[in-house]
Amino acid sequence: MQPICEPVPEAAPAKALSPRMMIGLGACACLAGAGFLFAVDPSHYAVYPQCQLFKLTGFFCAGCGATRALYALLHGRVLDALHDNVLFVTALPFILFWFGRYFALAWLRNTWPRVETTEVGLFRWTVTVVATMLTFTLLRNLPWAAFDWLRPLP
Repeated sequence: MQPICEPVPEAAPAKALSPRMMIGLGACACLAGAGFLFAVDPSHYAVYPQCQLFKLTGFFCAGCGATRALYALLHGRVLDALHDNVLFVTALPFILFWFGRYFALAWLRNTWPRVETTEVGLFRWTVTVVATMLTFTLLRNLPWAAFDWLRPLP
C-alpha cells in the first residue's frame, strides 16, 4: 500500500540576520523615526508619549523635554534644544560617539564586538548616570528663578 502523501522534509533552520543587516535595518528605523520627528512637532501634536511622572506629580524628570530638544536640534535650533533639556543635548554627542564607534566596528568585522567591562566599572557608570539624572531632576524642579532655565519650554 502506497502512502497518500509523502512526509514533508524538515526545513533548514532559519539563518539569523548578519550584524551588517541588523545595523542597516536599525539605521533605516532611526532615519524613519528622525523623519517623523522632523515633520511632526511634539509641542503641537499628542502622538508622542507623555511623561507619567509629570502627569502625576507636576515634577519634570531628567527626560522631560528630550523629544522637543531633539526636534529643535533636527531643525537647527540649538538654543531651544538646550532650554528644553540641557542634559540630553550635552550627553547626545557622547552617546552618538559611543554607539557610532561600536556599530562601525561591528560593520567592519561583521560580528558584534564584545564590550569589556568589570562589575566595579559597570557599577561606577551606573551610579554616575543615575546620580547625574537625579541631580538634574532635583535642580530643574527647584522653585527659584536661578533654575528656571533648566525647565523645558511650555
